[in-house]
Amino acid sequence: MAFKFTPRNPEMQLDKPHTALVVTDLQNEFLQPATGTYYEMIEDTLKARNVVGNLESLLKTAQELGYYIIHSPHYYYPSDAQWNVPPGALGDYLISIGFCGRNNPWNESFEWDLKDFKGQRADFYEPFKKYLMDGHTCNCSPHKHMSTESNDVVKQLRMRGVKKLIMAGPAGNICLEAHMRDLIEAGFEIAMVRDAAGAISNEEGDGYAGQMNVWRFLANALWTTEETIAKMKAAAVA
Repeated sequence: MAFKFTPRNPEMQLDKPHTALVVTDLQNEFLQPATGTYYEMIEDTLKARNVVGNLESLLKTAQELGYYIIHSPHYYYPSDAQWNVPPGALGDYLISIGFCGRNNPWNESFEWDLKDFKGQRADFYEPFKKYLMDGHTCNCSPHKHMSTESNDVVKQLRMRGVKKLIMAGPAGNICLEAHMRDLIEAGFEIAMVRDAAGAISNEEGDGYAGQMNVWRFLANALWTTEETIAKMKAAAVA
């Protein structure tokens, strides 16, 4: 007899003071056609679901309503080339293309230096800078592979008293899902925004369909951008 399971999560209720929008990888590498290399691997899913437009709608809504926004970027410094442990198939590929590479964070005067950052593949996607660099959004330290293990996302959420997360990002079945799994283990209640996430697909299968199947089993909720924004607005006036 085949085992059948239908996800039956109770409806997740947002609580604005304890809710954050958590986004990953809002950088040229993932979102800019002329610059991004990773973009080429997720381009079809980004276009099919208007992912870039939906991400902006979420950011705009969160900014206007005063929700916490936590951004987990992804980049590497030259010193990271000292690693000598095999990083896995995708990690090996990303290293070979110079994925999200940056110079040292300071210049010769030991001052913080963003000159090498501006406009490069690791830089924040230009249309999103008005949200990411507004003085309210928390841009965390970079995750160095896929998950929150190597940065301060969990710390930033805990220190704000956040318990509930709305999550979205272009690398849906890699970095975003890895973040989701970590944050579930850390005890957060999570709603994944299904049309604000891309996915790598190949000739062996549809990566987007695969990640949706996983998210239905793991997340507390799976919403569209339209549903998410409606819930954010309702919680903001509750």
